[in-house]
Amino acid sequence: MRKLLTLIVVFVALSFGAPKIVVKHPWVMEPPPGPNTTMMGMIIVNEGDEPDYLIGAKTDIAQRVELHKTVIENDVAKMVPQERIEIPPKGKVEFKHHGYHVMIIGLKKRIKEGDKVKVELIFEKSGKITVEAPVVKKHRMKHHMHH
Repeated sequence: MRKLLTLIVVFVALSFGAPKIVVKHPWVMEPPPGPNTTMMGMIIVNEGDEPDYLIGAKTDIAQRVELHKTVIENDVAKMVPQERIEIPPKGKVEFKHHGYHVMIIGLKKRIKEGDKVKVELIFEKSGKITVEAPVVKKHRMKHHMHH
């Protein structure tokens, strides 16, 4: 009985004060003809009481994946690589074209609207979360992101 009580106390302690990550509405943009690079957007929600950090991502369809943020300097948009992106407690971060986004670089095959792409998101505290993101055309991204 004492061991069971100890386990319950440990479980309850671990349940509180931890991040709880939920990924909503993931999407990957259909690349234009030519470039073998695209981007992924989504909304990452942290329903927990502690921050977590997106520290990387992987997919089998590309050579590498990078976290970026678009910043405007002297009226010029620049993509700045990010080591990690904070997902605040009881908060959310939207990944989209202008702002934070996931760059998928060196596509190994062409992807088109209607395809689905598996992406593994890597969090500092929550570990790995795999999502399946539909490929959408650029002109439909805005509509898709705001469901």
